[in-house]
Parts: sequence; C-alpha cells; structure tokens
Amino acid sequence: MNGRTWVRHATVCLTMAGLVSCGTHEAPERDESVTGAIEAARSEVAAAGSARIEATSSTGTSLSSRSVGVLRWSGGLRGTLRVTTTGGSMASTTRLMGGSPSQSRFLPDAYYTRMTDKFAALSDGKHWIRYPYDSGADLSPTASLKLLLSSGNAREVGPETVRGVHATHYTGSAHGQRVDVWIDRGDRLVKRVQRADTASGAFCGTVHYADYGARASAERPPSRDTVDFKDVVDRKPAA
Repeated sequence: MNGRTWVRHATVCLTMAGLVSCGTHEAPERDESVTGAIEAARSEVAAAGSARIEATSSTGTSLSSRSVGVLRWSGGLRGTLRVTTTGGSMASTTRLMGGSPSQSRFLPDAYYTRMTDKFAALSDGKHWIRYPYDSGADLSPTASLKLLLSSGNAREVGPETVRGVHATHYTGSAHGQRVDVWIDRGDRLVKRVQRADTASGAFCGTVHYADYGARASAERPPSRDTVDFKDVVDRKPAA
C-alpha cells in the first residue's frame, strides 16, 4: 500500500479519533425528564468551554487508536492531542507513515496531523497534513448531546459510576448511530460512546471528559511544512 492510498483509508479511522459528530435535526417527541437532564448538560458543557479528554476509537478490524489531550471549543476550536495506534490490520503502516504516537493540532479553521519522514519523502518533504473541517462536523462535547436530543427515543438507563464519578447513563439512536452518555451530578458530561456501521466496518468511539475549564493550546504548523489533505489525495503517484 503506497503512502497516498494509506492516507485515503486511514484518515477516517485515525485522525479524528472518534471525536466528530454529524449535524442533526430536532425530533418532535421526547421524554421531558430525560430531555431536561440532557439539555442541562448541554448548557453546562458549553459554558465550561474546554476539557481534558481521553478518547479511544476502532473501525472494524482495520485500526484502533487512543488520543489524549485538552480541547477548547469556546471561541473556536483549539487544542493538541497525542494519538497512539493501538492495533488493527493497518497498525504497522499507520505507525510507519503517521507515527505512533503522533500529534494532532486543532485550530478554528482546520486540524493538522504530524506525519513521519517516510510520509514527507512522498509529499515534497512536508510533514503536516491540513484537514479542513467538514461543514457538518462538531468536535465539542455538546455535539453528542445534540445528537441524542434529536433522536426522539432517548431514555435513562440508570445510575452508574464512571472512574469514581457518580453519573446517570442515557442512551438513544439517531441517524444510524447509537449514542450513550454519562452525566454527573453537576450536569457535566463525563463519558460518551458512539457506535455506527461504516463502509470500513463497525465504528466505536469512546471519550472520557475531565478537568473542565483546563487550558488548551495549539500552534499552527509552518506553512512550508504543510500539505492540504485534498492535495495528498489528488496527487498522482510518481511513475
């Protein structure tokens, strides 16, 4: 598998690390007590503005990863994540081309992923890939809460403990995704799991949230060392 073919396939599996949710539409029928709890969490999380995250994701048997760092969603997305490949049939190629651990930097207009020298040798010496955000993407924790609210079938599972924190578990399905969230007694999201079937296999993304209000930072990589994702995909392999 050459470098460009790998990028086309692996970007879906790895770079977003299970953080993205698609845009949603409101649903008319809801359990008002459940809706109230999720709406309260949505407001609280939006007001907090940032959090420390630990995310794991897997796509079929192709690739699994773990990401840790701090993200800010107030006033524009910003933050840095350390991404480690943990398994899958593409793990060896991913480590060779993308590194493990690698680094992803999130900025308001796009996110950037650091690649290896092996990749740079195929991309005019450039080490960073720039990925513009999809118009429907939302990386804030409120996205999962919005998706659950849109389902019209959200329900309370019951009280559970998440890493020592007392929380209430809610679940629902919308737009081909199953969404599970755990909300603590302070109306803050402490865990989210999303599952969906994709062309690459069953996807599962889990995110733990902690330390709300933590400081997030990310520097834009040098333009001379950056290539757009579209250019990587469109470029023809050397003869």
